[in-house]
Amino acid sequence: MKRSIGALLFALAAVLGLDGFEQGSRDVEIISDIEQQLAKAWVNRDRATIDAILAPDWSVTDVAGRVLTKQQVMQESFDSADRRIEAMAIDDVKVRTFGDTAVATGRTRATGSYRGTSQSVVLRFTDVFVRRDGRWQAVASHGSTVAQ
Repeated sequence: MKRSIGALLFALAAVLGLDGFEQGSRDVEIISDIEQQLAKAWVNRDRATIDAILAPDWSVTDVAGRVLTKQQVMQESFDSADRRIEAMAIDDVKVRTFGDTAVATGRTRATGSYRGTSQSVVLRFTDVFVRRDGRWQAVASHGSTVAQ
């Protein structure tokens, strides 16, 4: 039964021109994993990992509607001790691939502090990824707060 379903999916992919069907499912797993890596890197203040995942031209539209460049976010996050992310969990991640482009959506629950004042936030996010030189990089992000 499993074999006939696999053969059917393969045939369907060939008829519809979906030669990258298997590649697409691997890409979904890879990007879902990247989202988890990013969450861990923000908590651990792992600048190298974040720098590698975020493309040089990455930008984010934050919850206040500000559009920030990668350089601005890295400065705010790493060049000052004012901000600290203490915990971050990402769930409800859904990834859609479109060749060398992918869109990931999900939910982030984070706690941290700004100048010693603790805060918790729940966000819905959208991240856009592009495959460059054989690896996925985030090129744009957006976050919106969700009532807790």
